Amino acid sequence: MRKVDVVVVGAGQAGLATSYYLTRRGIEHTVLERGDIPGDSWRSRRWDSFMLNGPNFSFDLPGYPYDGPEPDAFMARDEIVSRFGTYATRIAAPVQTQTAVLHLERAADGRYRATTTSGEIEARAVVVATGAYQKRHRPPQTIDPAIVQMHTDQYRNPARLPPGGVLVVGAGQSGCQVVEDLLAAGRPTWVSAGSCGWIPRRYRGQDNVRWRQQMGVFDDTVEQLGHSLRLACPPMQTGVGWDRDINLRTLRAQGATLLGRFLAADGFTATFADDLNQSAARSDEAAVRFRAQVDDFIAANRIDAPTEPPIQPSTGLPEPPTTLDLKANNIATVIWASGFRLDFESWIALPLNTVDGYPEQTQGVSRHAGLYFMGLQLMHTRKSGLIFGVGEDAAHVAQHVETYLSSGASAPIG
Repeated sequence: MRKVDVVVVGAGQAGLATSYYLTRRGIEHTVLERGDIPGDSWRSRRWDSFMLNGPNFSFDLPGYPYDGPEPDAFMARDEIVSRFGTYATRIAAPVQTQTAVLHLERAADGRYRATTTSGEIEARAVVVATGAYQKRHRPPQTIDPAIVQMHTDQYRNPARLPPGGVLVVGAGQSGCQVVEDLLAAGRPTWVSAGSCGWIPRRYRGQDNVRWRQQMGVFDDTVEQLGHSLRLACPPMQTGVGWDRDINLRTLRAQGATLLGRFLAADGFTATFADDLNQSAARSDEAAVRFRAQVDDFIAANRIDAPTEPPIQPSTGLPEPPTTLDLKANNIATVIWASGFRLDFESWIALPLNTVDGYPEQTQGVSRHAGLYFMGLQLMHTRKSGLIFGVGEDAAHVAQHVETYLSSGASAPIG
């Protein structure tokens, strides 16, 4: 059995940032990545036209700020993956690829034992940095097997779908971007919309990420915001086109057929709520609220910024049917943009006191000595799950790991 002081599970932004700070503290560790390369999920679970939702300047990892020529542009998927590989090399992260952790338990002596696809590993401490997109969520339905079904993380491009129309269930960030990809390829596309909010890509001269950083929005803690916000969908936005907004109104203008919230499906018949305009109004509220916050910030700080006209509302949409015959409309594919759920309890053999899948923890420090979590959405602050935000939590966790190891609570492995 291999033995190491610390095991970090996952080599995405959270795992690599943790590795950076563990190395700086001289702590022996290994980073286990189930994929072929560091940050593999950005390659294997994103579609071909995917672009970073934050501007390039927000690709800011500990010791590796963005240094390219276009800070306000948006990275394509392959550059994102390449930069994670470069980062892992620069910080000499001890990444072991093609190694999935199947089971994690704590022995009577306080050490952790991980069963992996590459054998067993014993560690004094474990940092779980597996990300927020763990288990696909799909509403109950009994769609006919003749219809191809997939989740957004399985979608790659329109050419790999069977001929015919596509129904996308969910109009959050990923769903809207996939819809645009389908429409650009000329695919007839239906969209089942909820009430996910949207925010302007740029407003009064700056990208929304820049404004939110300056206003301190990303520093809001989960205690301030409420734990229920963890399940809210991220705002609709896209990096495709640099300064383009994306919302229900823009999707309709591009040719998408909008439907209400998905209710059920049986055979070739899908049913939807009669709530499209109500959902559109709630979605607009996020944009209106964001603009008001920026306006107040500009006024309070006497910032010289251009003014902009009011937003065009997404409401006033034609009321769609509440029943859709998939076969009659030649819909051959259903893409589920219905989000993900956390899935720790299926492989971590410890009581985690989860609420909606979230383990009990405080800025990554769990109730079990030597067990830590990293990279969860709203784990500590709004930025905990974001590329430019994981460093703050990683530094905190690494400090706790060092204190724990030096306390002798778990005897050194040797």
